[in-house]
Amino acid sequence: MIKLRYLVVTAAALMATGCKSDFLTGGDLSTDPNRPNTATANQLFAGAEAAIWALLGSDPARVTGMWARQFAGGQNQYQSIYNYLYDEGVQSGFNAGLYAAGGLVDIVRAQKIATEEQNFSLLGILQVQEGITMGTGADLFGNLVYSEALSNKDNPKLDDQLAVYDSVQKVLSAAIVNLAKTAETNSPPSAADLVYFGDTESWTALAHTLKARFYMHTAEVRPGAHAQALAEARQGISSDGGNYFGAFTTSAAEQNFYYQFEVPAGRAGYLIADPQFVSLLQSRNDPRRADYFNAAGTRLSGARLAPDFQQPFVTYDENTLIWAEAAYRTGDQATALNKLNEERANHGLPAEAVAGQALLNEILIEKYIADFQLGHEAWNDYKRTCTPNFPPTQAGKKMPGRMYYDPNERLTNTNIPPAGEGFNGTRNPNDPPNAVSDGTGAACLAG
Repeated sequence: MIKLRYLVVTAAALMATGCKSDFLTGGDLSTDPNRPNTATANQLFAGAEAAIWALLGSDPARVTGMWARQFAGGQNQYQSIYNYLYDEGVQSGFNAGLYAAGGLVDIVRAQKIATEEQNFSLLGILQVQEGITMGTGADLFGNLVYSEALSNKDNPKLDDQLAVYDSVQKVLSAAIVNLAKTAETNSPPSAADLVYFGDTESWTALAHTLKARFYMHTAEVRPGAHAQALAEARQGISSDGGNYFGAFTTSAAEQNFYYQFEVPAGRAGYLIADPQFVSLLQSRNDPRRADYFNAAGTRLSGARLAPDFQQPFVTYDENTLIWAEAAYRTGDQATALNKLNEERANHGLPAEAVAGQALLNEILIEKYIADFQLGHEAWNDYKRTCTPNFPPTQAGKKMPGRMYYDPNERLTNTNIPPAGEGFNGTRNPNDPPNAVSDGTGAACLAG
Protein backbone atom coordinates (compact mmCIF):
# COMPACT_ATOMS: atom_id res chain seq x y z
CA MET A 1 0.00 0.00 0.00
CA ILE A 2 1.24 3.43 -0.83
CA LYS A 3 2.48 5.16 2.31
CA LEU A 4 2.02 8.81 3.10
CA ARG A 5 4.24 11.14 5.02
CA TYR A 6 1.72 11.27 7.84
CA LEU A 7 2.19 7.60 8.65
CA VAL A 8 5.96 8.06 8.52
CA VAL A 9 5.75 11.10 10.78
CA THR A 10 3.59 9.16 13.22
CA ALA A 11 6.03 6.25 13.33
CA ALA A 12 8.98 8.61 13.82
CA ALA A 13 7.16 10.39 16.62
CA LEU A 14 6.42 7.08 18.32
CA MET A 15 10.07 6.03 18.15
CA ALA A 16 11.08 9.37 19.65
CA THR A 17 9.17 8.78 22.91
CA GLY A 18 11.32 9.11 25.99
CA CYS A 19 12.72 6.18 28.03
CA LYS A 20 13.02 5.91 31.81
CA SER A 21 16.56 5.89 33.23
CA ASP A 22 15.97 3.74 36.33
CA PHE A 23 18.76 1.16 36.85
CA LEU A 24 18.04 -2.04 34.90
CA THR A 25 14.44 -1.02 34.16
CA GLY A 26 14.63 1.67 31.47
CA GLY A 27 16.10 2.55 28.13
CA ASP A 28 16.99 -0.31 25.83
CA LEU A 29 16.64 -2.75 28.73
CA SER A 30 12.86 -2.54 28.64
CA THR A 31 11.99 -0.69 25.43
CA ASP A 32 12.59 -1.83 21.88
CA PRO A 33 12.86 1.41 19.83
CA ASN A 34 11.83 -0.53 16.72
CA ARG A 35 8.56 -1.66 18.31
CA PRO A 36 6.87 1.43 19.79
CA ASN A 37 3.83 0.71 21.94
CA THR A 38 2.67 4.18 22.94
CA ALA A 39 1.14 6.95 20.88
CA THR A 40 -0.69 10.18 21.48
CA ALA A 41 -4.24 10.69 20.27
CA ASN A 42 -2.98 13.27 17.76
CA GLN A 43 -0.52 10.79 16.29
CA LEU A 44 -3.24 8.16 15.97
CA PHE A 45 -5.52 10.77 14.38
CA ALA A 46 -2.85 11.53 11.74
CA GLY A 47 -2.49 7.86 10.87
CA ALA A 48 -6.25 7.47 10.57
CA GLU A 49 -6.44 10.54 8.33
CA ALA A 50 -3.96 8.99 5.90
CA ALA A 51 -5.82 5.66 5.97
CA ILE A 52 -9.12 7.42 5.17
CA TRP A 53 -7.54 9.15 2.17
CA ALA A 54 -6.35 5.75 0.94
CA LEU A 55 -9.81 4.23 1.44
CA LEU A 56 -11.44 7.06 -0.52
CA GLY A 57 -8.79 7.67 -3.14
CA SER A 58 -6.90 4.54 -4.13
CA ASP A 59 -7.80 1.03 -5.34
CA PRO A 60 -11.52 0.88 -4.39
CA ALA A 61 -12.12 4.35 -5.87
CA ARG A 62 -10.43 3.43 -9.15
CA VAL A 63 -12.39 0.18 -9.41
CA THR A 64 -15.79 1.71 -8.61
CA GLY A 65 -14.93 4.61 -10.93
CA MET A 66 -14.67 2.08 -13.76
CA TRP A 67 -17.89 0.34 -12.76
CA ALA A 68 -19.63 3.73 -12.76
CA ARG A 69 -18.26 4.28 -16.28
CA GLN A 70 -16.35 7.45 -15.53
CA PHE A 71 -13.07 5.61 -16.01
CA ALA A 72 -12.38 2.65 -18.28
CA GLY A 73 -9.88 -0.18 -18.05
CA GLY A 74 -7.22 0.26 -20.70
CA GLN A 75 -5.11 -2.85 -20.22
CA ASN A 76 -4.17 -5.84 -18.07
CA GLN A 77 -6.26 -6.49 -14.94
CA TYR A 78 -8.01 -3.12 -15.20
CA GLN A 79 -9.49 -4.12 -18.52
CA SER A 80 -10.84 -7.29 -16.92
CA ILE A 81 -12.29 -5.45 -13.91
CA TYR A 82 -13.93 -2.90 -16.21
CA ASN A 83 -15.64 -5.81 -17.96
CA TYR A 84 -16.93 -7.19 -14.63
CA LEU A 85 -14.36 -9.97 -14.23
CA TYR A 86 -13.24 -9.67 -10.62
CA ASP A 87 -12.60 -11.72 -7.49
CA GLU A 88 -11.82 -11.24 -3.81
CA GLY A 89 -8.53 -9.57 -4.61
CA VAL A 90 -10.12 -6.58 -6.32
CA GLN A 91 -10.41 -4.61 -3.06
CA SER A 92 -6.69 -5.03 -2.24
CA GLY A 93 -7.09 -5.69 1.47
CA PHE A 94 -9.22 -2.64 2.25
CA ASN A 95 -11.84 -4.78 4.00
CA ALA A 96 -9.28 -5.90 6.58
CA GLY A 97 -7.83 -2.38 6.54
CA LEU A 98 -11.03 -0.98 8.02
CA TYR A 99 -9.93 -2.46 11.34
CA ALA A 100 -6.11 -2.54 11.21
CA ALA A 101 -3.51 0.15 11.93
CA GLY A 102 -4.91 3.51 10.87
CA GLY A 103 -8.41 2.02 10.94
CA LEU A 104 -10.94 1.31 13.68
CA VAL A 105 -8.41 -0.10 16.16
CA ASP A 106 -6.39 3.13 16.22
CA ILE A 107 -9.41 5.42 16.01
CA VAL A 108 -11.03 3.77 19.05
CA ARG A 109 -7.71 3.80 20.88
CA ALA A 110 -7.41 7.53 20.26
CA GLN A 111 -11.01 8.07 21.36
CA LYS A 112 -10.22 6.41 24.68
CA ILE A 113 -7.28 8.77 25.23
CA ALA A 114 -9.38 11.82 24.28
CA THR A 115 -12.17 10.71 26.62
CA GLU A 116 -9.77 10.24 29.52
CA GLU A 117 -8.36 13.72 28.86
CA GLN A 118 -11.86 15.20 28.47
CA ASN A 119 -10.71 16.53 25.11
CA PHE A 120 -14.18 16.67 23.57
CA SER A 121 -13.20 18.53 20.42
CA LEU A 122 -10.66 15.85 19.50
CA LEU A 123 -13.08 13.11 20.53
CA GLY A 124 -15.70 14.53 18.17
CA ILE A 125 -13.22 14.69 15.29
CA LEU A 126 -12.17 11.08 15.93
CA GLN A 127 -15.84 10.06 15.90
CA VAL A 128 -16.21 11.69 12.48
CA GLN A 129 -13.23 9.59 11.37
CA GLU A 130 -14.95 6.46 12.67
CA GLY A 131 -18.15 7.40 10.85
CA ILE A 132 -16.52 7.95 7.47
CA THR A 133 -14.45 4.75 7.81
CA MET A 134 -17.24 2.38 8.78
CA GLY A 135 -19.91 4.10 6.65
CA THR A 136 -17.68 3.74 3.59
CA GLY A 137 -17.01 0.14 4.59
CA ALA A 138 -20.76 -0.51 4.58
CA ASP A 139 -21.01 1.14 1.14
CA LEU A 140 -18.41 -1.19 -0.30
CA PHE A 141 -18.95 -4.49 1.52
CA GLY A 142 -22.49 -4.41 2.93
CA ASN A 143 -22.76 -6.44 6.16
CA LEU A 144 -19.74 -5.75 8.37
CA VAL A 145 -18.16 -6.78 11.63
CA TYR A 146 -18.81 -3.70 13.76
CA SER A 147 -20.60 -4.30 17.08
CA GLU A 148 -18.16 -7.15 17.83
CA ALA A 149 -15.13 -5.54 16.21
CA LEU A 150 -12.07 -5.35 18.49
CA SER A 151 -13.76 -7.85 20.84
CA ASN A 152 -11.12 -10.57 20.43
CA LYS A 153 -13.82 -13.08 19.52
CA ASP A 154 -12.64 -15.85 17.22
CA ASN A 155 -15.55 -15.46 14.80
CA PRO A 156 -17.18 -12.07 15.32
CA LYS A 157 -20.63 -11.65 13.84
CA LEU A 158 -21.34 -9.44 10.86
CA ASP A 159 -23.95 -6.77 11.49
CA ASP A 160 -26.55 -6.17 8.79
CA GLN A 161 -25.53 -3.33 6.50
CA LEU A 162 -28.48 -1.17 7.53
CA ALA A 163 -27.60 -1.72 11.21
CA VAL A 164 -24.06 -0.56 10.42
CA TYR A 165 -25.45 2.59 8.82
CA ASP A 166 -27.62 3.16 11.92
CA SER A 167 -24.56 2.80 14.16
CA VAL A 168 -22.62 5.21 11.96
CA GLN A 169 -25.42 7.76 12.25
CA LYS A 170 -25.26 7.50 16.05
CA VAL A 171 -21.50 7.95 16.04
CA LEU A 172 -21.76 11.03 13.81
CA SER A 173 -24.53 12.48 16.00
CA ALA A 174 -22.33 11.98 19.06
CA ALA A 175 -19.50 13.68 17.20
CA ILE A 176 -21.64 16.74 16.55
CA VAL A 177 -22.55 16.94 20.26
CA ASN A 178 -18.92 16.65 21.36
CA LEU A 179 -17.72 19.19 18.80
CA ALA A 180 -20.17 21.70 20.28
CA LYS A 181 -18.83 21.34 23.83
CA THR A 182 -16.77 24.23 25.19
CA ALA A 183 -14.55 22.72 27.85
CA GLU A 184 -11.24 24.13 29.03
CA THR A 185 -9.73 20.71 28.42
CA ASN A 186 -10.52 20.85 24.70
CA SER A 187 -7.49 20.72 22.42
CA PRO A 188 -8.26 20.03 18.74
CA PRO A 189 -5.43 18.60 16.59
CA SER A 190 -4.49 21.92 15.00
CA ALA A 191 -1.01 20.85 13.86
CA ALA A 192 -1.81 17.21 13.02
CA ASP A 193 -4.94 18.04 11.00
CA LEU A 194 -3.79 18.86 7.47
CA VAL A 195 -7.28 19.60 6.11
CA TYR A 196 -9.20 21.68 8.67
CA PHE A 197 -6.36 22.41 11.15
CA GLY A 198 -8.58 21.42 14.03
CA ASP A 199 -11.43 23.79 13.16
CA THR A 200 -14.45 22.30 14.91
CA GLU A 201 -17.00 24.16 12.78
CA SER A 202 -15.57 22.59 9.63
CA TRP A 203 -15.60 19.11 11.19
CA THR A 204 -19.19 19.67 12.31
CA ALA A 205 -20.30 20.63 8.80
CA LEU A 206 -18.48 17.56 7.43
CA ALA A 207 -20.30 15.36 9.93
CA HIS A 208 -23.67 16.72 8.77
CA THR A 209 -22.80 16.14 5.09
CA LEU A 210 -21.65 12.60 5.88
CA LYS A 211 -24.92 11.95 7.67
CA ALA A 212 -26.78 13.21 4.61
CA ARG A 213 -24.63 11.02 2.33
CA PHE A 214 -25.23 7.85 4.33
CA TYR A 215 -28.95 8.55 4.70
CA MET A 216 -29.18 8.79 0.92
CA HIS A 217 -27.39 5.46 0.62
CA THR A 218 -30.29 3.83 2.50
CA ALA A 219 -33.09 5.72 0.75
CA GLU A 220 -33.78 3.05 -1.87
CA VAL A 221 -35.08 0.76 0.88
CA ARG A 222 -35.97 3.44 3.45
CA PRO A 223 -37.90 6.26 1.73
CA GLY A 224 -38.03 8.22 5.01
CA ALA A 225 -34.28 8.70 4.70
CA HIS A 226 -34.85 11.48 2.13
CA ALA A 227 -36.27 13.76 4.84
CA GLN A 228 -33.42 12.85 7.17
CA ALA A 229 -30.85 13.63 4.49
CA LEU A 230 -32.54 16.96 3.79
CA ALA A 231 -32.30 17.99 7.46
CA GLU A 232 -28.59 17.15 7.55
CA ALA A 233 -27.71 18.76 4.22
CA ARG A 234 -29.15 22.05 5.49
CA GLN A 235 -26.38 22.03 8.11
CA GLY A 236 -23.63 20.59 5.93
CA ILE A 237 -20.69 21.97 3.95
CA SER A 238 -21.75 25.41 2.70
CA SER A 239 -18.86 26.51 0.47
CA ASP A 240 -15.89 25.13 -1.43
CA GLY A 241 -13.73 26.27 1.45
CA GLY A 242 -15.31 23.54 3.58
CA ASN A 243 -14.46 20.66 1.22
CA TYR A 244 -12.78 17.64 2.81
CA PHE A 245 -9.78 16.61 0.71
CA GLY A 246 -6.46 14.80 0.69
CA ALA A 247 -3.68 17.28 1.43
CA PHE A 248 -1.10 15.82 -0.93
CA THR A 249 2.26 17.39 -1.81
CA THR A 250 5.04 16.99 -4.37
CA SER A 251 7.35 15.24 -1.91
CA ALA A 252 8.07 11.55 -2.32
CA ALA A 253 5.44 9.27 -0.75
CA GLU A 254 3.12 12.26 -0.21
CA GLN A 255 1.63 12.49 -3.71
CA ASN A 256 -2.02 11.96 -4.59
CA PHE A 257 -2.96 8.37 -5.28
CA TYR A 258 -3.83 8.78 -8.96
CA TYR A 259 -0.39 10.24 -9.62
CA GLN A 260 1.25 7.48 -7.56
CA PHE A 261 -0.63 4.83 -9.52
CA GLU A 262 0.11 6.16 -12.99
CA VAL A 263 3.52 7.82 -12.85
CA PRO A 264 5.97 6.31 -10.31
CA ALA A 265 4.28 2.90 -10.55
CA GLY A 266 4.47 3.02 -14.36
CA ARG A 267 0.82 2.12 -14.98
CA ALA A 268 -0.03 4.70 -17.62
CA GLY A 269 -2.77 3.28 -19.82
CA TYR A 270 -4.27 1.03 -17.16
CA LEU A 271 -6.90 3.57 -16.06
CA ILE A 272 -8.24 5.75 -18.87
CA ALA A 273 -11.21 8.04 -19.40
CA ASP A 274 -14.47 6.28 -20.27
CA PRO A 275 -15.63 7.64 -23.66
CA GLN A 276 -19.26 7.68 -22.53
CA PHE A 277 -18.41 10.05 -19.65
CA VAL A 278 -16.30 12.32 -21.85
CA SER A 279 -19.14 12.39 -24.38
CA LEU A 280 -21.65 13.31 -21.68
CA LEU A 281 -19.52 16.27 -20.58
CA GLN A 282 -19.04 17.43 -24.16
CA SER A 283 -22.73 17.15 -25.01
CA ARG A 284 -23.57 19.44 -22.11
CA ASN A 285 -20.76 21.95 -22.83
CA ASP A 286 -19.64 21.35 -19.28
CA PRO A 287 -16.46 23.27 -18.36
CA ARG A 288 -15.44 20.39 -16.11
CA ARG A 289 -14.52 18.47 -19.26
CA ALA A 290 -11.22 20.38 -19.35
CA ASP A 291 -10.78 20.11 -15.59
CA TYR A 292 -11.26 16.34 -15.50
CA PHE A 293 -9.50 15.09 -18.65
CA ASN A 294 -6.78 15.97 -21.12
CA ALA A 295 -7.58 17.51 -24.52
CA ALA A 296 -7.72 14.09 -26.19
CA GLY A 297 -10.20 12.83 -23.61
CA THR A 298 -8.08 9.78 -22.86
CA ARG A 299 -6.64 10.32 -19.36
CA LEU A 300 -6.83 12.62 -16.38
CA SER A 301 -5.95 16.26 -16.92
CA GLY A 302 -2.50 17.50 -16.04
CA ALA A 303 -3.93 19.34 -13.05
CA ARG A 304 -5.56 16.22 -11.63
CA LEU A 305 -2.52 14.08 -12.28
CA ALA A 306 -0.25 16.54 -10.50
CA PRO A 307 1.37 14.94 -7.46
CA ASP A 308 0.08 17.72 -5.19
CA PHE A 309 -3.49 17.80 -6.49
CA GLN A 310 -5.75 18.32 -3.48
CA GLN A 311 -8.12 15.44 -4.19
CA PRO A 312 -11.63 16.23 -2.84
CA PHE A 313 -13.58 13.49 -1.09
CA VAL A 314 -16.62 15.26 0.46
CA THR A 315 -17.70 18.56 -1.05
CA TYR A 316 -19.99 21.55 -1.11
CA ASP A 317 -21.22 20.41 -4.53
CA GLU A 318 -22.20 17.01 -3.13
CA ASN A 319 -23.98 18.57 -0.18
CA THR A 320 -25.85 21.03 -2.41
CA LEU A 321 -27.06 18.30 -4.76
CA ILE A 322 -28.08 15.99 -1.90
CA TRP A 323 -30.13 18.96 -0.69
CA ALA A 324 -31.61 19.36 -4.16
CA GLU A 325 -32.52 15.69 -4.57
CA ALA A 326 -33.84 15.30 -1.03
CA ALA A 327 -35.99 18.41 -1.46
CA TYR A 328 -37.41 17.00 -4.71
CA ARG A 329 -38.10 13.60 -3.14
CA THR A 330 -39.97 15.27 -0.27
CA GLY A 331 -42.16 17.39 -2.55
CA ASP A 332 -40.36 20.73 -2.63
CA GLN A 333 -39.49 21.26 -6.30
CA ALA A 334 -38.85 24.98 -5.86
CA THR A 335 -35.99 24.34 -3.42
CA ALA A 336 -34.76 21.44 -5.55
CA LEU A 337 -34.43 23.69 -8.59
CA ASN A 338 -32.84 26.48 -6.57
CA LYS A 339 -30.19 24.12 -5.16
CA LEU A 340 -29.52 22.58 -8.57
CA ASN A 341 -28.89 26.02 -10.00
CA GLU A 342 -26.75 27.00 -7.02
CA GLU A 343 -24.44 24.09 -7.80
CA ARG A 344 -24.44 24.87 -11.53
CA ALA A 345 -23.56 28.50 -10.85
CA ASN A 346 -20.60 27.25 -8.82
CA HIS A 347 -19.18 25.98 -12.13
CA GLY A 348 -20.20 28.87 -14.35
CA LEU A 349 -23.16 27.00 -15.85
CA PRO A 350 -26.44 28.74 -16.77
CA ALA A 351 -29.55 28.17 -14.68
CA GLU A 352 -31.99 25.41 -15.61
CA ALA A 353 -35.77 25.87 -15.87
CA VAL A 354 -37.15 22.34 -15.55
CA ALA A 355 -39.80 20.64 -13.45
CA GLY A 356 -41.17 17.20 -12.66
CA GLN A 357 -39.14 14.14 -13.56
CA ALA A 358 -36.96 16.24 -15.88
CA LEU A 359 -35.83 18.17 -12.80
CA LEU A 360 -34.96 14.99 -10.93
CA ASN A 361 -33.09 13.69 -13.97
CA GLU A 362 -31.07 16.90 -14.20
CA ILE A 363 -30.20 16.80 -10.49
CA LEU A 364 -29.03 13.19 -10.72
CA ILE A 365 -26.94 13.75 -13.85
CA GLU A 366 -25.41 16.88 -12.35
CA LYS A 367 -24.52 14.89 -9.23
CA TYR A 368 -23.02 12.09 -11.34
CA ILE A 369 -20.73 14.68 -12.92
CA ALA A 370 -19.88 16.40 -9.63
CA ASP A 371 -19.15 13.02 -8.00
CA PHE A 372 -16.15 12.38 -10.27
CA GLN A 373 -13.23 11.03 -8.18
CA LEU A 374 -15.29 11.70 -5.05
CA GLY A 375 -14.45 8.40 -3.46
CA HIS A 376 -17.14 5.93 -4.53
CA GLU A 377 -20.11 8.29 -4.79
CA ALA A 378 -20.80 8.03 -8.53
CA TRP A 379 -21.05 4.25 -8.14
CA ASN A 380 -23.24 4.52 -5.04
CA ASP A 381 -25.60 6.97 -6.74
CA TYR A 382 -25.88 4.90 -9.91
CA LYS A 383 -26.75 1.78 -7.91
CA ARG A 384 -29.49 3.73 -6.16
CA THR A 385 -30.97 5.66 -9.08
CA CYS A 386 -29.79 4.10 -12.37
CA THR A 387 -29.11 7.65 -13.61
CA PRO A 388 -27.61 8.46 -16.02
CA ASN A 389 -28.82 5.24 -17.59
CA PHE A 390 -25.56 4.09 -19.18
CA PRO A 391 -25.28 0.61 -20.74
CA PRO A 392 -23.18 -2.15 -19.13
CA THR A 393 -19.72 -2.80 -20.47
CA GLN A 394 -20.81 -6.38 -21.16
CA ALA A 395 -24.17 -6.89 -22.86
CA GLY A 396 -26.64 -8.75 -20.71
CA LYS A 397 -24.67 -8.24 -17.48
CA LYS A 398 -25.21 -5.86 -14.60
CA MET A 399 -22.67 -3.54 -13.03
CA PRO A 400 -21.13 -5.08 -9.88
CA GLY A 401 -22.99 -3.87 -6.80
CA ARG A 402 -20.45 -4.66 -4.09
CA MET A 403 -16.91 -5.74 -3.36
CA TYR A 404 -16.10 -9.13 -1.87
CA TYR A 405 -14.62 -9.44 1.59
CA ASP A 406 -10.90 -9.80 2.06
CA PRO A 407 -10.03 -13.50 1.61
CA ASN A 408 -7.96 -13.42 4.81
CA GLU A 409 -11.02 -12.18 6.70
CA ARG A 410 -13.19 -14.91 5.19
CA LEU A 411 -10.69 -17.66 5.95
CA THR A 412 -10.36 -16.61 9.59
CA ASN A 413 -14.05 -15.82 10.29
CA THR A 414 -16.45 -18.70 9.67
CA ASN A 415 -19.39 -16.27 9.68
CA ILE A 416 -18.34 -15.03 6.21
CA PRO A 417 -19.57 -17.24 3.35
CA PRO A 418 -17.53 -17.89 0.18
CA ALA A 419 -17.48 -15.18 -2.48
CA GLY A 420 -20.68 -15.17 -4.51
CA GLU A 421 -22.80 -16.90 -1.86
CA GLY A 422 -25.33 -15.51 0.61
CA PHE A 423 -24.62 -11.96 1.71
CA ASN A 424 -21.19 -12.28 0.04
CA GLY A 425 -23.02 -12.20 -3.30
CA THR A 426 -23.31 -9.52 -5.95
CA ARG A 427 -25.53 -6.90 -4.23
CA ASN A 428 -25.77 -5.28 -0.82
CA PRO A 429 -28.99 -5.06 1.24
CA ASN A 430 -29.39 -1.34 0.48
CA ASP A 431 -29.25 -2.00 -3.26
CA PRO A 432 -32.16 -3.99 -4.71
CA PRO A 433 -32.13 -4.33 -8.52
CA ASN A 434 -33.42 -1.29 -10.40
CA ALA A 435 -36.23 -1.98 -12.87
CA VAL A 436 -36.19 1.55 -14.27
CA SER A 437 -34.07 4.70 -14.20
CA ASP A 438 -35.30 7.23 -11.63
CA GLY A 439 -34.33 10.03 -13.99
CA THR A 440 -36.22 8.94 -17.11
CA GLY A 441 -38.42 5.97 -16.24
CA ALA A 442 -36.80 3.91 -19.01
CA ALA A 443 -35.73 0.33 -18.34
CA CYS A 444 -32.50 0.28 -16.30
CA LEU A 445 -29.62 -0.95 -18.40
CA ALA A 446 -26.72 -1.72 -16.07
CA GLY A 447 -28.28 -1.69 -12.59
